[in-house]
Amino acid sequence: MDQKERLFYLDWVRIIVILLLVPFHSAVTFTVHGDGFIKYPQHVRSLEYFLWFLSIWIMPALFLVSGIAAYHALQFRTAAEYARERRSKLLLPLLAGLLLVCPPMAYLRALYMGTFQGSFLRFYPHFFSEGPYPQGNFNWGHFWFLAYLFVFTLIMRPLFARARREGLRQGLVKASLVLERGPSIYVVAIPLMLTETILRPHFPGLQNLVWDWANFVLYLVLVFYGFVFAVNNGILDNIYRIRLFSLCFGIVLFAVAVAWRVSGVARSMAPVFPAYNVLMVFAWVFALMGYARQWLNRKSGLHTYLNTASFPAYVFHFLPITATAYLIAHSDVSPWLKYALTVLLAYPLTFAIYECVRRVPVLRSLFAIRAGRRGV
Repeated sequence: MDQKERLFYLDWVRIIVILLLVPFHSAVTFTVHGDGFIKYPQHVRSLEYFLWFLSIWIMPALFLVSGIAAYHALQFRTAAEYARERRSKLLLPLLAGLLLVCPPMAYLRALYMGTFQGSFLRFYPHFFSEGPYPQGNFNWGHFWFLAYLFVFTLIMRPLFARARREGLRQGLVKASLVLERGPSIYVVAIPLMLTETILRPHFPGLQNLVWDWANFVLYLVLVFYGFVFAVNNGILDNIYRIRLFSLCFGIVLFAVAVAWRVSGVARSMAPVFPAYNVLMVFAWVFALMGYARQWLNRKSGLHTYLNTASFPAYVFHFLPITATAYLIAHSDVSPWLKYALTVLLAYPLTFAIYECVRRVPVLRSLFAIRAGRRGV
């Protein structure tokens, strides 16, 4: 977008979410949940709750913002240009990640679990030849997001292209007027509450693209919602106005969910929990967007740097987490100290990798990184 019109706070929503992925994926190491490359036998209960809280809304926030970004990108590109840009910024980094980032993480996991002994060069062919984890070594880790978003681009492209026409734009605005009226915006949760109730029990979330229909529908609809929100600016204004309501609503919903789990009634609530979770998704995403607009809707040097570095940080952050977790796995320190070390080391190492890669033209192109003039 033009810098005078740019919604800087939406950049910050994406930046905040990506920065939170470091403590999020570091916490996976200490819980039974999530798909981490290194999983410790020590489980920290409080980190499980922290992981659960973040898992509710961080990826939905990214998909919603991606839909908003798609609308604004198409104001300056044709549909064909947008599709080409998505191939270079999503598909190419996905392939590069599978070739260069995931294999060393899988190698460290194999060493940790004792399923392989030898050098990384000897292991590398085994990453591709023995099938997907856990039977084999292949695992695309956090790169699933790029695959899903690229497929959503292909699916939504006809709508995105037609939305450039004034008639369809006006139709979308009229159809979404109810979303400008305070908490009535939460009616967008109803379709997803239905799909989650139907699909989630059968597809708990493998994120393998082909047999993950609950997540697929949830994230696809969120991209569509983001696009509609961008078409009708009144919706984004309403999200800002009800930010306190959304924050309080989110706190109450999560507190009740925690009480269910602590009291042991979570099993009996299982049939309704997928729909309940959708309400938590929107409450926390709307709260984040509203307060980001209040506090962060401005340009700054930090914004300029992190806005360029956020995508590479997403691509590379899991590698130093995995390496650190592997190196300190057998050290005789408390789980909390291990967690703190993992987080504190992962941040500078992630940005160090980014700073190195962006200076190598071939790697920079593979990972869709802008050269940039500003350094750390």
